[in-house]
Amino acid sequence: MKYILDRNYAFELIEWAYSQNPGPWFKHSINVAKATENILIELNKNGYDFDVGLGYNAALLHDIGRYKGFTKSVIHSFDGYIYFKKIGFTGNAIVCVTHSFPCMNEHIEKAADWSLVPEHMKLKLVEILNENSTYDIYNKVITLCDALADAEGFTTLEKRLVSVGLRHGTTLHTSLHWKGFYKIKNELEGLLNKSIYKLLPGVEDSIYTNIDH
Repeated sequence: MKYILDRNYAFELIEWAYSQNPGPWFKHSINVAKATENILIELNKNGYDFDVGLGYNAALLHDIGRYKGFTKSVIHSFDGYIYFKKIGFTGNAIVCVTHSFPCMNEHIEKAADWSLVPEHMKLKLVEILNENSTYDIYNKVITLCDALADAEGFTTLEKRLVSVGLRHGTTLHTSLHWKGFYKIKNELEGLLNKSIYKLLPGVEDSIYTNIDH
């Protein structure tokens, strides 16, 4: 799979997307990229050999589908996938989808506001997730970091999930997605031999701020 490796090019793309639809998603994306970078660097210190630049750029661009404007549910993931497929970066395209599904290809139809997603998008998203049912390290780290960063900086998983739930609502199946994040967190912390929060500078400050809703 082809990924964007040039950081300058990655910033050109996200800045273009932001010019199309300004919003807090831009700073959120930068913080997701920083968190991803920190985790991959630490994993490499533990003996692994991951491409930190690849992960940073993919994280930076995971929400590029927002360029089309505000969309509820996972429609922005579909838009991002189509965008990257058109310009030839399949790896980045897949990250646009996987970050919205922490349970991987399980419980796909339980995604928030799934009923709002057009049928042709549902079919394509299900196809993509089934074809990529085993997430690699980049997809796992970015999926988790998406839930550890907001526009203000780094935050705890619990606070971020509650914030999203207050803003977008929850369903009877929301806990399934929350469990997906914790499964990834536990796996990565096992590889790191430390809490993920030790790699997120200033994360403790988030406990003193209000929850966005």
